[in-house]
Amino acid sequence: MLFNLLTRAVPGFVILALLLALVSPASAGLYTDSCGMVWTDAAAPFERNNETAYNEELMASYAPVMANLTEVPDLSNLSWSDAFRETCAYMKERYAFTEWRGVDWDALYAAYAPKIAEAERNEDNAAYYRTLREFVYAIPDGHVLVSSPDDFGAKHADIGGGYGLAVARLDTGEVIVTYVAEGSEAERAGVRFGDEIVSWNGRPVGEAIDATSIIWTPIKPSTAEGILLHKLRFLTRAPVGTPAEIGIAGPFRTVNLTATDDGYETLARTSIFLGREVNDGVAGSSAELRAMIANETVTTRTLPGGVAYIAVYEESYDVYQPFKAAVEGAIANGAPGIVIDLRFNRGGDDNLAAAYAGGFVNRSVFYEYGTTYDPGTGEQAVLWESWAQPRPDGYTGPVALLVSPYTISSGEGLPKVFAESGTGAIVSWYGTNGAFGMESMGPVLPPRIMTAFPQGASLDENGRIQVDSNASLVGGVAPTVRVPLDRDTLARAMAGEDVQLAYAVEWIRAQAGETTAEPSAVPAQAAAGWAVVLGAIAVVAVWYGRR
Repeated sequence: MLFNLLTRAVPGFVILALLLALVSPASAGLYTDSCGMVWTDAAAPFERNNETAYNEELMASYAPVMANLTEVPDLSNLSWSDAFRETCAYMKERYAFTEWRGVDWDALYAAYAPKIAEAERNEDNAAYYRTLREFVYAIPDGHVLVSSPDDFGAKHADIGGGYGLAVARLDTGEVIVTYVAEGSEAERAGVRFGDEIVSWNGRPVGEAIDATSIIWTPIKPSTAEGILLHKLRFLTRAPVGTPAEIGIAGPFRTVNLTATDDGYETLARTSIFLGREVNDGVAGSSAELRAMIANETVTTRTLPGGVAYIAVYEESYDVYQPFKAAVEGAIANGAPGIVIDLRFNRGGDDNLAAAYAGGFVNRSVFYEYGTTYDPGTGEQAVLWESWAQPRPDGYTGPVALLVSPYTISSGEGLPKVFAESGTGAIVSWYGTNGAFGMESMGPVLPPRIMTAFPQGASLDENGRIQVDSNASLVGGVAPTVRVPLDRDTLARAMAGEDVQLAYAVEWIRAQAGETTAEPSAVPAQAAAGWAVVLGAIAVVAVWYGRR
């Protein structure tokens, strides 16, 4: 996919009649007249280990719409206002989830067009780019994005300052301090771990959190809990020099702090949901964030007790064989369980996620109908059908998946299959991102700012949108083993322990009848993922994957 984006092509409202002809699966890789491609065993093309042949099948999947594909608009020579107007119109026509997410395109245009025009009059690139990010973040879909190699200084101007502390919300609803920077003004003022924050700049802390902007997150959240997580993280960010009055309970007192340039330290310190510390404040994109986390496509190690750990960062063709080898290694070593870490999986090829699942399920599991917008008909067209089939050499022991709000697009595919089939466990503080549609390249804006959004959706066996969050911000794949957010788990995580991994290992031990008083400590570690470019179809760049 392009820059740090991931994709699939298709809107989320498909006529069920389009699906009726698809109910009889064909053999793997067989082209049919009813849709572009049917993979009854999504692992088959990866088992062949012939990427060229697989790419031909991917291209064939677009046969139903190939003749009607149009070039992605290059609006970079237009005025900022004209380009924004044309982009809104283009997205309104093709966006897959307008009804599903309750997006009012006319209201969005009315809200942001004046700010674009003002930035243009003032020749203010920072204000222009900031407004574009505000616009896409007003649509709670991690696949609706703008990307530019230069933020024109807007990010640092907005969030370059920190107050020397970070906060989190417990399961009880309390908002507590989880980190205080050594030598900071906050430390000198007596702020400590566990202090309950009750007000921020004279407002109840809940109101202040709700009003917090999160437009500079490198991976955009799509669900209510993902949005809340990042609002908590960005509450303590502000322009350098900005004062804040913080109310602390028990007994109530106020602390006055001033934001200083800390290199986005509080964002690094609150990345514990990834199982490790990584400065996603510095990262301008998920591609840059991935580079901070891992260079490998698959990372493996053996945990205490012989449990196998496999971290997967993307769904690209060359990942399947290393992933399969890692599972085979676990089997050969008699691993009592496997932990698969998807906490930073940026997605990629949908079929690969279904192929992974074949190594663990004990029955055939429908994965998806993939659809896309057909500009010739103005409707959705079904491009493919795919299934996860049990592998004869699969792993039959307990498997725990680790996920996070940074588990996005096809990275959500394996958790989806686990949740639907009752396989293993999904262990986390939070669910996955909730952006599972088919992301495609959108118009190019001046000055060469790229956009992307889903023109397609993933549909379940009944033709319903799956995994993508809805208008109520409900979506993604929820943990089946939800790690408690309390003072104990947060203190352990802030001290460097990978608490979620500890809970996953404990769940595996419990399957063998072993029990302990509490999950034992495991050092912190994380995972990452990238997106794969599907290739040019006619003159349109389309990506495959979920993200």
